[in-house]
Amino acid sequence: MRNKVISFREFLERNKIFLEVLTAIVLTSTSIFVSFQANNIANQANIISSTQTGIMKMENTPSIEIRRTQIMSDSSGIDNVSKWTVINNNSIISNFEIEKEYAYLNIAKRTNSVEIDIPLMEYINSDGKLTGQNEGVVYVFDNKNCSKNELLIRQGIWDYGYSQIKSFIEISYTNALRERETKYYQITPLIQEISTREWDSIKNDWSKKSKNVIHLQDIETNIEKIKEYQ
Repeated sequence: MRNKVISFREFLERNKIFLEVLTAIVLTSTSIFVSFQANNIANQANIISSTQTGIMKMENTPSIEIRRTQIMSDSSGIDNVSKWTVINNNSIISNFEIEKEYAYLNIAKRTNSVEIDIPLMEYINSDGKLTGQNEGVVYVFDNKNCSKNELLIRQGIWDYGYSQIKSFIEISYTNALRERETKYYQITPLIQEISTREWDSIKNDWSKKSKNVIHLQDIETNIEKIKEYQ
């Protein structure tokens, strides 16, 4: 037994460097494996966290829809009002506001189909009505009685060209995460969400043309001004 112990000790002394290297390799490999597993766990945790954040964000992202209806004041259909209803289909919102509106009287000339955009003021009644609800119908607004004036102008320039209104609004509200959100929409003649870039382009264009701004109620003046455009 003593001889075996002595032999084993001599074996260890002869192979000391080899064993040290082997031990270092084992320790290093173990360390790399543990580190890899730790990184893998951390990555999985990040994926789960990102997924949960995405789900929470989706659950708290409002889905805004705008609908337009015509309200007839008499049987002739001349005196009528356009009404827009703002509907929130997801999450909850508060402090809804129409921040800004830009509108044009758009005219397509009959002679050459060239389109003219004349800046228009106060087309919509931005002092709309909050319903007090956070979901469903949250806000209602209209264009006063501009439809009648628009019809009279259209009739007055019928030989010159065809007219329609192009109107755009900036809305804002506070979402369920208490963050302020801003969106932009075209509301006539189409209803559709527009990008920030489109909004900025409209804003700059309207500003450049603002010296020629008109109000729909000035029917005779507007007809004369429109026919001056070449």
